[in-house]
Amino acid sequence: MRVGKSTFVKKMMESIVLPNIVDEEERKRALDELPQSSPGPVIMTAEPKFVPAHGTEICIGESEIPFRIRFADCVGYVIDGVKGYEDENGPKYVHTPWNTEAIPFQEAARIGTDKVIRDHANIGVVVTTDGTVNGISREAAQVAEEQIVEQLQEIGKPFVIILNSQYPNNQNTQKLRNELLSRYNVPVIAIAIDQMTLNDMEFILEEALYEFPVEDIEVEKPDWLDVLEPTHHVNATLSEAVGNVLNSVTKIRDVHNAVEDLREIDFIESCEIERVDAGLGVATVRITLKPEIYKAVCNEFLDAPIDTKKDWLLFIKEAQEAKKAQKRFRDAIEEATINGYGVTLPTMEEFEPSEPEIIKQNNFYGVRMKAKAPSYHIIRVDMESEFSPLIGSEFHSQQLLKDLQYAYKHDREALWQTQLFGTPLHEVLTEGIRFKMNAVPPSAKKRMRQTIERMVNEGEKGLITFII
Repeated sequence: MRVGKSTFVKKMMESIVLPNIVDEEERKRALDELPQSSPGPVIMTAEPKFVPAHGTEICIGESEIPFRIRFADCVGYVIDGVKGYEDENGPKYVHTPWNTEAIPFQEAARIGTDKVIRDHANIGVVVTTDGTVNGISREAAQVAEEQIVEQLQEIGKPFVIILNSQYPNNQNTQKLRNELLSRYNVPVIAIAIDQMTLNDMEFILEEALYEFPVEDIEVEKPDWLDVLEPTHHVNATLSEAVGNVLNSVTKIRDVHNAVEDLREIDFIESCEIERVDAGLGVATVRITLKPEIYKAVCNEFLDAPIDTKKDWLLFIKEAQEAKKAQKRFRDAIEEATINGYGVTLPTMEEFEPSEPEIIKQNNFYGVRMKAKAPSYHIIRVDMESEFSPLIGSEFHSQQLLKDLQYAYKHDREALWQTQLFGTPLHEVLTEGIRFKMNAVPPSAKKRMRQTIERMVNEGEKGLITFII
């Protein structure tokens, strides 16, 4: 108590939070709810104050990390030298939500402060003094300071320490700051709270923000990486690099340092902290890769590299035509794969209408018009190809059999690449299938097409086939 907590909250609200509240009415209400502050040893804060009513988004620091802020101004721990918690009859008694009967003010203050620390705050700002503020001795503040720090460390709550001093640059004050820094291993900022500048406040909030623990890090990568398989060398390399850097991150301060390290990786063009949800402990990092990486990946899908804009337009035009054709045949091919037979439907441009004519049937008249349009019938024909060479000796035949059996069971890719008389096995089998395809005479193919046309157009359901 009486070391500058309310003054700290009031100045932070006036300089940083209120200017960022968009709603005028909410800004006025927050202004009316600011805590009271005054010099001297008399207690001014009687109960915790939560300002503003709702968290306000602000950006601080050179990285301009956005986060939402709301202050909980505690009553604090009663220490020697403060006044206002006793009267001529002894300790004042107050009613609290946590007890059915009135309890001493100093007990209520401790309970309320502990509840704010444990239940209502994501991070603590411990305000203490070097003994130059409001006549409070360093020894009196140190007792409560140690108790609060011990409690924060016990429950794992992140915190920073403000060493309030009328002479923050004094040699003794800086010596005490270094002692606290070494003792508690958290940021300690020596400053005169009643004289804080905007830069001072932003620095304090930045130090506090960097102490938030990080539970999860979300990495936003270029969306074109989603097209690639997770095992693609670009995705794999990026994941490994990001994982190596981020594995050691435990605080937001570490995220900031990790971003600097990621910027040093040769294929990363930029890396920024996109947003931070300090309450949930989630930080989002956005990564941009160098343009040449994208170009190199594109070239992997091409038969030859494309450098000029003209060649790119030609490629896109050809790809569009191929996509249009593929879209037409895709369903038919899929149906042929599953059922053995697939048919494409004609497009409107392919219809060739005949001239309409009037028709008469009995005493009724009508109009008839025909139209022709091509459809493609895709038939799955399971072709067989056999390879049975005479090797020569039984030994060499057994050796080839052994190699083929092993590849058949363990590595099909190696099986097809097996060299037979200097030619891969898959090429030998493909050549056998090609020979069978060419063996079907054109007249037979034509007759097959005419047969299907008649079945489709005339509704012939029966088919008798003679294979000669």
